[in-house]
Amino acid sequence: MAPTTTTTARPASPTLARLLDDELAVSPTFGGRYSNHLAMALAALDQMGAPPETLERTFRAHLRGESEPREDGPDLAARLAEVARDGIDAVVRRRAPALSDAPGTALFHPLIRLAYGLDAGHEGQVAAALLDWEKRRQPLPVPTGPPGAKRLADVAAALRAHPADTWPSGFDMRGVAARPELAAAVEGLAVDERTLDDAVEFALLAHVAAGDFVTLHCVTGARALHRVSQVLDEADARPLAAAASVAMAVAYVIAGAPPLPDRAALDHLRAGPLPAAAEVTERAIASRDPHVIKLANVALVEEARTGDPLYRVVGARVVGLAPG
Repeated sequence: MAPTTTTTARPASPTLARLLDDELAVSPTFGGRYSNHLAMALAALDQMGAPPETLERTFRAHLRGESEPREDGPDLAARLAEVARDGIDAVVRRRAPALSDAPGTALFHPLIRLAYGLDAGHEGQVAAALLDWEKRRQPLPVPTGPPGAKRLADVAAALRAHPADTWPSGFDMRGVAARPELAAAVEGLAVDERTLDDAVEFALLAHVAAGDFVTLHCVTGARALHRVSQVLDEADARPLAAAASVAMAVAYVIAGAPPLPDRAALDHLRAGPLPAAAEVTERAIASRDPHVIKLANVALVEEARTGDPLYRVVGARVVGLAPG
């Protein structure tokens, strides 16, 4: 991958800021277990330059669909007061380390919401994301030993060596994480200055290989991991990246542990004809699917940050402009 750089998200529009305020009346979950995507979809659309009427339409559509009223108003009010008093960065630095063992909670959604809240500079969304992460926090039951020299590509190779019936079926991340084969594969995973970039790159390659609903969340989760890590001290960012790496290994198994693309395949994809970023953006803004919106947005943001056209491939695929 190209060397990473730091980018600053475009400032939140007045429409986004107002709708994110209103969204705080909405529960972060619905149906007892699913994550509400409204705040994340709004922020992603705004970053792509969607007009105010698109944001308004998206807000209304979610309220008619997957949204339920928030039931923890007093808890959120207390957290909002803390963020207003101490500032966004200070509260994230204080509270995120206690959550660093569970970045994959709810398929990375609280982490993703936190990153979008940081992008928007929205105190309420940062408060709500941290509160949701704390309330739904679910560390994976993987024994942690001393770090070694393994990278996620090594872990993937070890996981592929097992027959498919080794693992529980469905989206049972805790069931997969509890398997001794998973623990053996991640034993000795490196935790160092490369861990964050390794997790980000692995998420991208895993999704290029699998094109799966779970690996989609690895890509959006990896971008969130990178964004949140920018706020944290290095001593706190590394454990978060290490735990995210394990969660991504589990997600990779759930996606079928497909072979990762080799250098030749990656070179072919990167060199192939790709639609313009503006075409990907236009298709994403027109979509009503929050997963399409978020992945396209993240692909464009990460391509701008890293210079890797493989992200354009991912963005083109999710909006239907490329096969795969």
